[in-house]
Amino acid sequence: MNGRRILDLEFVALFTGLIVVFLYFINFLGIFIRTGTGSAFLYFEILLALTPSLIFLAPGRLKKLTAGAAVIFYLVIGLLMFGTVLFVPWIAIAAAITIIYVRRSDRDALKLLAGSSFIFTFMIVISSLIRLDPGIPSHVLMFSIYADERPAGVPLLFYDGIVLQSPSMVFTLSLPTMLVYLVISIAISENYFWIVRLYSGKSGRFYSAMSGAGAVIGCQCESITAVMPSFAALLISTIAIPLLMESVVLVFLTSLTLYLLLNRRRGYIPVLSGKAKDRASSRIILFIFIIALPFVEIFGVMAGLVKNEVFFFGINFLMFIEGAVILILLVGMFGGGGHRSRSLLWIALSTFLFLLWFVPGLVTLAVGNASFFLLMNASSLVSGALIGAVYVPLKNNARIILLEYVSMMFSMTGIVLLYAASFNILVWNAFTLASQFYFAVILIIVTLPIMWYITNLSLVVHANWKTDTRTFLAN
Repeated sequence: MNGRRILDLEFVALFTGLIVVFLYFINFLGIFIRTGTGSAFLYFEILLALTPSLIFLAPGRLKKLTAGAAVIFYLVIGLLMFGTVLFVPWIAIAAAITIIYVRRSDRDALKLLAGSSFIFTFMIVISSLIRLDPGIPSHVLMFSIYADERPAGVPLLFYDGIVLQSPSMVFTLSLPTMLVYLVISIAISENYFWIVRLYSGKSGRFYSAMSGAGAVIGCQCESITAVMPSFAALLISTIAIPLLMESVVLVFLTSLTLYLLLNRRRGYIPVLSGKAKDRASSRIILFIFIIALPFVEIFGVMAGLVKNEVFFFGINFLMFIEGAVILILLVGMFGGGGHRSRSLLWIALSTFLFLLWFVPGLVTLAVGNASFFLLMNASSLVSGALIGAVYVPLKNNARIILLEYVSMMFSMTGIVLLYAASFNILVWNAFTLASQFYFAVILIIVTLPIMWYITNLSLVVHANWKTDTRTFLAN
């Protein structure tokens, strides 16, 4: 056994002993007042005593993950201890463990720990898992989530959950939520630093910098839906869980992409081939889409679906896509196109024409008046055509940036609506809060994989691999 391993064992023994003493004083002073939590507190004590082993004895690359999870766990304990006599001793123990780990690790260890801890804190605050609400001075009240909720009223992800009320705040947790939040916070932080590393050697090129920023924002959009506030039991049990799982899967697929690229491997992102047969098949599909959409809209209007939020805004988004597709196909067949010097102006005008019809007053008019509804569709059609006109003369790198912008515009619309609904904010009086929630979730479920693919394609293109992306980006 080498000297470093012996020193690791000594640190484990030292800090495990200190934590056992800390747990003794928790029990001796009666810091935790427990009711209806079964053996949860015993599991908590065992896990806390074993945590130094996860930091110092974990093998290889796994140590980064276990150390990040451990530091976040220490952060949670610190939040709960705030206002008790054991707050300062605990902070001293946690700080000593963290400092020794960082000094014995590579230079990125501190960045990863700080980044993942910040993201985790942001997630539990924005998701309302932690709330400022004064409790019993110098004590932590620990009780089952069922103490103030019927089992049928508890969201699926919070079954067998625990509520901890410290002297200054209330923290609601369960094993599934904590595992998801821990893993997501570490993955987001790791992805961010990997993206920065991937783009750091691009010698200041404008498109590389812009696409790098787009990749960072896009990768965070993939995971932000995992920060959803606690919805009603019915909603989180039926439709929000697939969205949460999709978000988690996409975050890990992005991590896999970055890992492969940074290790000089090709990756797995599919790129369409340049065969004439494939191009013809794509055009046939696009022509069918162009012809079918007006019939879908007419059928929906005749069936009275205009008052359905999914149909109302869904047609709006599809008209935008149709406008862009029509323009690109026409240019491909007859030539011509826009001018790059006007690109920013046309993008701004396109964005304005599209988002204009999210103004609550105009939505009310479009729902109740067929003329305004048609005007909304025409505006979205022109908005898409402007984006298509910008897209045609651009080179490959700039095209990817534009696609990232458009995909994030769609996804971020859904995310904003989702959080508004989560905090009982009704954006449009023409619809209900429940319909706003369902529309937001459906929009994110549909657009998130598209944005993920474009973002990851951007990562592959900028990793200096000899990948022919011209077919994907071509007319």
